[in-house]
Amino acid sequence: MAEKLVVTGLSHDLQAKKSYVSFIWSDDPGKRLGLEVPYGTALDDVAAAARTALDGLARELDASELSLP
Repeated sequence: MAEKLVVTGLSHDLQAKKSYVSFIWSDDPGKRLGLEVPYGTALDDVAAAARTALDGLARELDASELSLP
């Protein structure tokens, strides 16, 4: 389990008007994750936006049902 997720990037898709934050696991840089954040998120606000996105993903995964084909 990662002790830290490191924010490695913030990108803005101007045409789609979407922004994304990229993460890597501190203990396994091969693990990567990208999540959408509010469009136009500034560098000063990226930590809070990233935390909100991670919390949202955690809630979504926690509420999901696992099914097999």
